[in-house]
This record gives sequence, structure tokens and C-alpha cells, in this order.
Amino acid sequence: MKPSIAIAGIVVACAGAPAAGFALADGTLMRCVARGEVVPEDMAAAGDPEMKNRTGWARRGDAGWQITWNAERLKALSPEVRDFLFFHECAHARVPTEVELEANCAGLIDMRLAGRAGPAYEQKLRARVNMREPYWQDTFACADAWLARERAKGKDLPPER
Repeated sequence: MKPSIAIAGIVVACAGAPAAGFALADGTLMRCVARGEVVPEDMAAAGDPEMKNRTGWARRGDAGWQITWNAERLKALSPEVRDFLFFHECAHARVPTEVELEANCAGLIDMRLAGRAGPAYEQKLRARVNMREPYWQDTFACADAWLARERAKGKDLPPER
């Protein structure tokens, strides 16, 4: 897997606007931007049958991509997984892809580029997911391989936090 990552595609929203984005664990509000457009996000209605087994869902519609969140399921996640999920769902729209592993890889790369991931954060994330599953092993391997390729090209990347 070789995602093409140009820029993170994530913007920090103005802190003064309460509904201006997805609130990360540290209180930072983020908006997903894909191809220069803010991707609309909304909360599913309680009991929405389409969201019953989903925490977040990025899907392509007639008007473009849309991210829908399940508030109850979001509340149950650890901060590390919750923050990662924002970047994962945004990656679906930004790359664009409907492939879960591609969205995982691109999301983790975007977190790193935005300075939101690094060794300490990723250690916490690894502790929250099943690292015995090839899906998660492949997620980290893909992001690590991309980072190594970009550094080998001499790209100026944010330092690890």
C-alpha cells in the first residue's frame, strides 16, 4: 500500500466556535479538509440503525463525502483511539478510499504530519488495539514505511513527539 500524501488536510478550527469541529482529547477542535473543502460532520440520531455498530462513518454521497459520528460509541473510546478515529474517517474522504486499511495508514500518517502522533502516543494506541491482528500490524508498518521513504527523500517532516 502506497498512499499519496500531499498535505495533512486537517485544519485547526477557531477555539471560539463551539460546533467548529471534532474535539480531540486535548480540547483542540479539528476539521477534516479534502481537496480544499471542509468535509461536513454530524452526529447520528440516537438509535439510528445505520450507526448501531459504527462509531464513525465516512461515506460518499451525491454532494461529496460526509462523516457521521455515533456520540454514545465515541464516549466509550479511549482518548487515543478516539483521536485516531477522527484522522481515520477524514482519510477516507481525503485520500479518497473506502478501504479500511488504507484509511488507517493515511490517518496515522496525517496524525504524524499534524504533530498529533509520535512514539508516546503510538505506544498508547498500540496498547488499546489488538497488535496481534495483521490489520493493526499492517497499519503501523504502512505508516512507518511511508515515513522512512519520505525521510530517505530528504523531506522536512515534523519531529517525533
